[in-house]
Amino acid sequence: MDPGGRRVAEERLLVTGVTGFVGSAVLRHWSERHPRTEVWGTSDRPCPKWCEPSHYRQLDLRDEDAVRALVSDCRPTSVIHLASVIAGADLETYLSVNVVGTATLYEALTGKGTERPLVVQVGSAAMYGRLRDDELPVTEDQPFRPVTDYAVSKVAQEFASVAAGYSGGLPIVRARVFNLLGPGQPEHLVPMTFVRQLAAVRDGEAGSIRAGLTTARRDFIDVRDASGAFDALLEKGEPGAAYNVASGTDVSVQEVIGMLMEVAGLEAQVVVDESRLRPVDVPTVRADISKIRGDTGWEPGIGLRRSLEDMWRET
Repeated sequence: MDPGGRRVAEERLLVTGVTGFVGSAVLRHWSERHPRTEVWGTSDRPCPKWCEPSHYRQLDLRDEDAVRALVSDCRPTSVIHLASVIAGADLETYLSVNVVGTATLYEALTGKGTERPLVVQVGSAAMYGRLRDDELPVTEDQPFRPVTDYAVSKVAQEFASVAAGYSGGLPIVRARVFNLLGPGQPEHLVPMTFVRQLAAVRDGEAGSIRAGLTTARRDFIDVRDASGAFDALLEKGEPGAAYNVASGTDVSVQEVIGMLMEVAGLEAQVVVDESRLRPVDVPTVRADISKIRGDTGWEPGIGLRRSLEDMWRET
């Protein structure tokens, strides 16, 4: 990078939550685009065989001593903060991991004698919550109306980052990521749950696909595009600002299932499963991505069909 750019000669990237779906995509992106960067990874799980950052530490982000030791050894020049509990927890756990863990990390990054790295904090579109039709596409100025415990914790996490920026002088760029998909997506998330169910239909193990609210419309973004967005935000994002990371288009769950059937060359009945319906659901989500496009030049490059093709190829 030239002297006027963000990157320095000895780049050290710290990725929290590196063993997850998004973390693995970030690792692949950096190995391809920035092979000279020293990448450190951390997670509360053992490092799997595919996870090959330059250095790895298994730790709990709420462990102040362990986090301080990690930061002292890594001395990161940039951080992508992904670590979060995303499902299957109660509010206390969400707040403990997603908020207290984040605050502990930021305290270590602003400790005495520590150089302030540029941070991309990865938040979620779930923070926006319930949206009216006249509020679409949603901009970064939209007030939060979280409808789940997870979303509440991510709102609090973002506020913790704002506090760290003001009180600790930590330059943090906030990425609000919309509905992720792509190769390696966990099986309980849409649309991978449909990919696995359709594979069961193909193999004669099931006769239908079970779904929740099929009329719900979501803004899907491939995890590989999201990884590129984090790269662009480290390069050109404005510290203190928030950016939507999305495709800028919405598609119904029914359309996703139909496209997946086209990709697979299969047909199956879609059955509404009441157990998959949520007490409070958001009918339509669509992002305005003009801010990240204007500030960084980033554009999503992987369409929904290609994402589904790549996901189906894994079955």
